[in-house]
Amino acid sequence: MAACVNRRFSVLGALRLDVGGTARAVTAGKERTIAAALLFHANETVPVDKLIEYVWEEPPRAARASLYAMVKRLRLSLGDSDVIRTTSSGYLIEAAPGELDLHEFHDLLKEAGRARERGEPSTERTCLGKALALWRGPALADVPSPALHQSLVPGLEELRLETIRRQIDLDLDSGHHALLVGQLRDLTRDHPLQEGFWGRLMLALYRDNRQAEALAAFTDVRRLLNEELGIDPGAELRDLQTKILRADPALEPPGAPETAGPAATVRSWDRLCQLPPAAADFVARDLDRKVLVDDLAGSGGPRVLVLWGPEGVGKTELAVRVAHDLRSSYPDGQWYVALNGDGASPKPVADVLGDLLIAIGVPAYALPRSAEARAAVLRARIADRRVLLVLDDARDVAQVRALLPGTPSAAVLVTSRSALGELPGARRYPVSALTSDESLTMLCAVLGADRVCGEIPAAWELAELCAGVPRALRAASARLLADPGLTLGDLVREPRRAAARQAVLLGG
Repeated sequence: MAACVNRRFSVLGALRLDVGGTARAVTAGKERTIAAALLFHANETVPVDKLIEYVWEEPPRAARASLYAMVKRLRLSLGDSDVIRTTSSGYLIEAAPGELDLHEFHDLLKEAGRARERGEPSTERTCLGKALALWRGPALADVPSPALHQSLVPGLEELRLETIRRQIDLDLDSGHHALLVGQLRDLTRDHPLQEGFWGRLMLALYRDNRQAEALAAFTDVRRLLNEELGIDPGAELRDLQTKILRADPALEPPGAPETAGPAATVRSWDRLCQLPPAAADFVARDLDRKVLVDDLAGSGGPRVLVLWGPEGVGKTELAVRVAHDLRSSYPDGQWYVALNGDGASPKPVADVLGDLLIAIGVPAYALPRSAEARAAVLRARIADRRVLLVLDDARDVAQVRALLPGTPSAAVLVTSRSALGELPGARRYPVSALTSDESLTMLCAVLGADRVCGEIPAAWELAELCAGVPRALRAASARLLADPGLTLGDLVREPRRAAARQAVLLGG
């Protein structure tokens, strides 16, 4: 194979072609189709006639000549003529180990299979998780080829779903049923005719002491199958419904006591972590982080901290990073709630309380109606528990007050544009804009130091235009990443300075 460094090809999602460490944009749909077809058959020759079939539903007379021209343009787009090789009967892309996500996916599934044969569920689950993490969306999401999607994608998609099913089975066997309910509800919504996901949802709900909801799920899938296909659920689902009605001990996780069941099971506390991932480009604010972590990790309380400041200044990123830093200090759970306080539809307090109670195992049918009663149940459930609650984007004190814990073991971290001066017992920390140096550091983290250092004056100018607002810096960086030919100077150059500033700050 021709020498080529830093190659990475991705088909598990939108097509992505990185050659020489640079993402190569292929704007023409037919050329993306050719690249996708060659990658799906990587290390094998794809005959010209097969490529023509993928590219055109009704090939033109000069299809072979047109295909040749498109391959030539594709090679130019990739910046390396050796990426696509010509053979006696067609074309070929060679992919070495680690260069193609599709190959990695299959290799990880094989490794998971070997772990299963050895009786190593933890290793198997790790391999399955890595395999699923390679997916960035539907395979070939941006490739406009009906023939490719009909012949190659369905089998791969079914393999992905089977991988998800196996991973869920391992989690169910490990007793993680409470954490699976939300994922399974999403899967039954996205794949409503997949009875396997409905069965796993019913089992997870049953093991989570939510027998009524498990039976309601069976009613939902039976109605759906009748309406869509005119059929009843299969024997496996019907048998599961019967076992749930009888509280059959066989439904309990492996190793559960024989007396276990909805009436006898004593639920363990749900150690939920609902935190979003910490921003990879989070920079600076080290002093703020230390102060906040020290305050919340100490004894006494309950501790309520309010991070307040203008829109886009980075309150949420700081709160989430601090919450991740404190996970070991709050082992009973780290909960995150988006209150949408400054949006068009702030989340009602009663709904927030209901979502939290359901997440920690209170059946939906058992929820009190009023916000006050739900708040009382929540305080009772988290009494003396080490729980950290992150309330993001609070509009006012009323949105927060009912969510405050009643015991000193728990803590609350609130973000808001307001200082929430009427919130009793709260400490308030203003979050200010980044300094110019911090803004430059953030641009380096997102764009890469080489690109920023190559245009230092323009980088300073861009930092000034963004006024130290992380959201504006990310918007500007997104525009630059989307167009490798756009320079920092282009973004700030006169005489369109005012327009550039507005576009940067609005992310346009």
